[in-house]
Formats: sequence, structure tokens, C-alpha cells
Amino acid sequence: MKRFRFVLLFLVAGCSAETELTRLDATITATELREGKVAVLGVVKFQEPDQIRPPLIATLEAVWREERPDVPLITADSVRQVLGTVRDQKLLLAYEYQGQLDTRALGEIADSLRGLARYVIVARVEKDRTRNSTRGINTSDTTVARTNYAMGITGRDATVAVQLYDLARKELAVNARFEGSSENARPMLSTLQPRGTTEITVEGQSPVPPDEPGYPGVPELAMALQQPFRNFARILPGSTKAPSSPPVER
Repeated sequence: MKRFRFVLLFLVAGCSAETELTRLDATITATELREGKVAVLGVVKFQEPDQIRPPLIATLEAVWREERPDVPLITADSVRQVLGTVRDQKLLLAYEYQGQLDTRALGEIADSLRGLARYVIVARVEKDRTRNSTRGINTSDTTVARTNYAMGITGRDATVAVQLYDLARKELAVNARFEGSSENARPMLSTLQPRGTTEITVEGQSPVPPDEPGYPGVPELAMALQQPFRNFARILPGSTKAPSSPPVER
């Protein structure tokens, strides 16, 4: 199995993402993905409760349907019904702490999904942080004195690992890590100097307090993961929007 490492930069309105692909099974083809089907085991966040998972899973599934309508998707809800709630939770908890599915876990999933899907996707949010920044904006009105404004920015940055496992071979087929972000912006009165642009950034692990003057609310984590999940779908064989930069073999 070949290993690759390369970095791609994507920029979209309000969010961005970098992709590091560290493992890609060169034998996977678009036909195998279509005929084998792909199942979603889940999306977890390290050391966070199960309640955080549903919107992240929904985002992964929605992005997959948009990007890869050619590859049938078995939803996480369907997988949970086949595995059973208790076993599903046990597998996801182990993955949350280990960051990978071991041979025993793959065997359980393969036996349960036999005939339903050959491949399974699982993802883990490894880092999640919020930040505040103030970007200076100068405007003027000919009828009134000049007023200084600033753009209040609240951003969210996340690192997520996404993996595709081949259940027929019971091994990792694709492994990638993504850095995604999303921002909310809102104009606000500022004491910034009339000339020049000043930017002040405050970073933290917790959401901005609701009484913080001028700053917009924190974007949902799922928003920061949209582009990473999109990039993952595009690096797989058969995508019509595959990255143009070829991977560099390591």
C-alpha cells in the first residue's frame, strides 16, 4: 500500500481548509467504491459527549451526497440499527480514544455489514478552538463627521482526521487529516485610529461570552467541517472535482 503526503489549500466564503493525505490504497477504484458502497460509522470529538455527534454526522452525510452521488451511502443511523446501539456506542468510544479501528473492531463491523457495504467512513475531531479578531474599517460620510468602524470577527478552527476502511480486507485504505475553519463577521463601532488597519486576535478553547461587546456568535463546529468533508470526498477515486495537485509519495 502506498503512502502519500501533500497539502492542498481551499478557500471558500467564510471558511478554509487544508488537507494532508498520509495513506492512500492505490488499488481502490471508482468502480469498487460504487459497487461496494460506503457506510458511515460516525463522527466523534475527542473527550466530548455523544450528544455532539449528530450534527457532525449529518454534515458528513449531506456533503457526501452532494459530492459523490455516484457512490451509494449507508447512513450512520442504518449502521447503528444493524450493529445495535450498545455495540455501536462501544465501537465509537474506542475509536474516540484510539483514533483508529483495530482488527477486532473491523471484524465486528465487517460481519454485521456483510452484503450492505464494503467500505466504512469514520472521523474524529482532534482540535477545536475559537478566536476573536477586530479588523479596522474606515468609512466617511460627506454630511457628517467621519465615524470609525471595525469588523468584529468570531472564528472557529478545527482539525479532523477522516479514514476509509476496507472491510473486505479489514484494513485502513485512506487516511487524511484536515484543518477547517469558519467565521462570522459583524460591523461594530470601534476606537481604532482613523488611518491604517489594526487587527487584534484573541484565541481560546471556549465560545466567546454572549455579553462580549460587538462580536458575533461562534460558528457551529459542523460549519468548520464542511470543507474538510468535501475535500475527503474529492480525493477519492472517481470524483469529478478531484484536486489538481498530485500527491507526493513519501
